Amino acid sequence: MCLYPRLIQNRKYIKNKKNGGDIPPIMDRRVLMVPVGCGKCIECKKQRARNWQVRLQEDIRFNANSKFVTLTFTEIELQKLDNEIKGLSGYDRDNEICRLAIRRYTERWRKKYGKTLRHWLVTELGQERTERVHIHGLVWTENVKDIKKIWKYGKVWIGDYVNAKTINYIVKYVNKADEKHKEYNSKIFVSKGIGKQYLERVDSKRNIYKKDKTIETYKTKTGLEMALPIYYRNKIYNEDQREALWLEKLDKEERYVCGVKVDISKGEDEYFKLLNMMRQKNKRLGYGDDEKNWELKRYENRRRYIKKLERIKKLTGGVG
Repeated sequence: MCLYPRLIQNRKYIKNKKNGGDIPPIMDRRVLMVPVGCGKCIECKKQRARNWQVRLQEDIRFNANSKFVTLTFTEIELQKLDNEIKGLSGYDRDNEICRLAIRRYTERWRKKYGKTLRHWLVTELGQERTERVHIHGLVWTENVKDIKKIWKYGKVWIGDYVNAKTINYIVKYVNKADEKHKEYNSKIFVSKGIGKQYLERVDSKRNIYKKDKTIETYKTKTGLEMALPIYYRNKIYNEDQREALWLEKLDKEERYVCGVKVDISKGEDEYFKLLNMMRQKNKRLGYGDDEKNWELKRYENRRRYIKKLERIKKLTGGVG
């Protein structure tokens, strides 16, 4: 679970378009608030990485035409894209450059083949010299030559063979702690329905809702039990079932901190002691927390801007 969780109002019990302004009966007041993760701590990033690890493994089980790619930008193309972006700064600008490039890349692909290029792509910042943003991930196609030809923004590296090791390698970029860019969060760009084939397999039947007997784990080929990805949970269980499963967990009076189960039936002292210890470890490892470090953010934004100016100066031969 997240090391810095916060509670927000459950939208199910707020008047909105989905419920047409008709709030359903409240059977248990504990469901009025729901926990959400910070998205930056080691636990949130690990969960996101594990979710994608499972879904990508499922997808390559059925689709054998996946290719591992690294997509880069030349300085000229990077600046062209950068000049189109308004109102963003720092790392948000880096990720927006990638979003724009990937969108146009898939549009060019669709124009040629009549359908988009299936993809799972994640951003990363370079660690040496220019620290330019680049992209790693998978694309699904037999038209290998056009992967490079249609990209057009820079060099492309392609690996033909994708297996479990490849998946483990690329998802590391999701939960990677970047010491040089502490405030940076990688961005994932993905086609719809990655890994949906699991829902059609017999194995998914073990997850069918059975009240307190419900199995909420995914079993790997080696027999390892992992938490069921949120994508599958939302497809397998309806809203009422997910709510019932949440209340069941609360009734057990158990909490988990970095995989360690803590009994809180007689108090929460042990839970908060372990939570604080893991939060200190989280900071030592270079992961984020729920606080906005505005000073560090300003420093890193300024540093990225200086790096950009250095690259432009080199590109123009010292002019500008």
